[in-house]
Order: sequence, then structure tokens, then C-alpha cells
Amino acid sequence: MAGLPTGIRLRLFGLSQGHGGRIEEQVWPHTPDLTVGQLWADLQRQADPRAPLASLQRDMVLALVNGVPVQRLERGWDATLAEGDTVTFMVKAFGG
Repeated sequence: MAGLPTGIRLRLFGLSQGHGGRIEEQVWPHTPDLTVGQLWADLQRQADPRAPLASLQRDMVLALVNGVPVQRLERGWDATLAEGDTVTFMVKAFGG
């Protein structure tokens, strides 16, 4: 469709300062060979230092690419992203 932004559709759940449990959505520029892990590292570098995103370790995050957990992808965090992919990052929940 004409006029729609291109790139990676990025969804962050509970990772931004002051957003609590809300989902923040944005379009991230797609670059060749961009991986899930590189995207996460770029997000952390650009994050507000007070936001959970800035200091959260990767093993505490659930990452999904087009609804598929990153652990199920052949290359995991090293999976290359394609134009139009949707990537979701959220804090893993633990409890009993």
C-alpha cells in the first residue's frame, strides 16, 4: 500500500520509561543484514537510561519475530530481519 512506512515494525511491551504495561509501537529502519540481536543492542544504546530497556539483559526478554519466539528461529538472536517483519520485545514473566 502506498504511503505506509517501510522498515521493521517494532513492538515494545513494558520496556520504555513511563509506559508501564503498555505497548509502544514504532517503525525501525531496515538495513541489510540487521539481526534480532543487533536490533536489541541498538535499542538499548538509544534508550533512556532510566527505562528498563537500557539495562535489561537479553535472557530476561521474550523476543518474537512475526509471532515466532526467537529461540525457535534457526539462527536465534542472529536471525536476519527482512523488510516488513514485526519484532516484539517484552519482559519475561515468572511466577508460580
